[in-house]
Amino acid sequence: MDSLYNTYLKMLTTPFDDPASDLPNISPEDYPVLFALADRHCTLPFVLPYFRNTGLYPQILQKSKHMMLNYYQIDQFTRRTVSLLEKHGITCFVMKGISLAASYPVPEYRKLGDLDLYINDKDAFHCAEQILHENGYLDEEELSDHHTTYRYTFEKTGRSFLLELHYRVVGVYQYKPANQLIDEVFSAENLKAETQEINGSSYHVFPPTEYVFYMIHHMLKHYLYSGFGIRLLFDFSFYLEQHAQEVDFAKIHSWCQKSHILHLYESVLETCRIYLNLPEMIDPDVHYDLSDCDAFLSRILEDGDLGADVSQELVGSHSYKKVNLLTYFREGHLQMKVRFPKAGRCPLLWPVLWPITFFCFLKNTYTLRNTTFRETLQRFKESNQKTQLIRIFENSDS
Repeated sequence: MDSLYNTYLKMLTTPFDDPASDLPNISPEDYPVLFALADRHCTLPFVLPYFRNTGLYPQILQKSKHMMLNYYQIDQFTRRTVSLLEKHGITCFVMKGISLAASYPVPEYRKLGDLDLYINDKDAFHCAEQILHENGYLDEEELSDHHTTYRYTFEKTGRSFLLELHYRVVGVYQYKPANQLIDEVFSAENLKAETQEINGSSYHVFPPTEYVFYMIHHMLKHYLYSGFGIRLLFDFSFYLEQHAQEVDFAKIHSWCQKSHILHLYESVLETCRIYLNLPEMIDPDVHYDLSDCDAFLSRILEDGDLGADVSQELVGSHSYKKVNLLTYFREGHLQMKVRFPKAGRCPLLWPVLWPITFFCFLKNTYTLRNTTFRETLQRFKESNQKTQLIRIFENSDS
């Protein structure tokens, strides 16, 4: 791994005033690079003390203050939205956000983006959509196969925030057994809510075993779209360290095996042990190749926080051993189902929907991605090489 990456990781995991710290001396020309790295991964509050005697300190301090202010703004937005739904008898699960931030040593250090809520009852979900519309939540256009998006603006401040209202916890995979298992685990029949107290408010959240399983799939979805940054590894590490005694690891292993993401779970767990101080005693029998963990984390650090915008990337739904015409057709067929979730269920309409989907793909290639058809397919091949590192859904490879 790059030496600057190692320095950055030690800055994240070593207390600034720890006399036993073996952090190497940082040269003046390295500080701007480390600042850019921490900024890209939304971890500036963690490294702030190390920049105290540099010219970058005021800038990092200001950005850190904005991050911490945003934490309380999202906290208020979460409280308002969940209270609104509960007032109308709708139960929802708070995903990520302030729920995972509560596991951090300093919750405000966790960068928050939008609010994610999950409703696994269809009737309640449609009722929630109507309630949101009636209370100033405006539809935000976004192509998604697992959530609808709303924008809410506070009148007094003019600040607006995004709400992702999920009817599935993650998007659809090509590998059907994974979809079926996820639907089963997070169904209204099987998912039992737990209560989490956050800043004086109570919220429904996933039980620890289901939460860990969800985080793995959430990381996978972002990893497929050019990476997820180190923030999701911190989420996993801090949460697991706090809730390890409550997690049924045998069930995690079984679910990961059935959905064929066990290699990802192994690589994430081992990487967090090696680089983020996750205790060895947590799921101690699971290990992964050290060189692969090094390559895996290097890839994450290169990508930045949550990678690229998925609307501008053509990424496979899983790793393929070979990329050929059949591969492109399979991925195009999945995109057709995403674009036309209702019509795509009727095979008789497929011959009509396929060319429409292809036309939309060509249009997006030149207008959104600002590239060519050939370059887009080449980037698809390069992205597929990355997924080979964790052997996603390897039994379904073509």
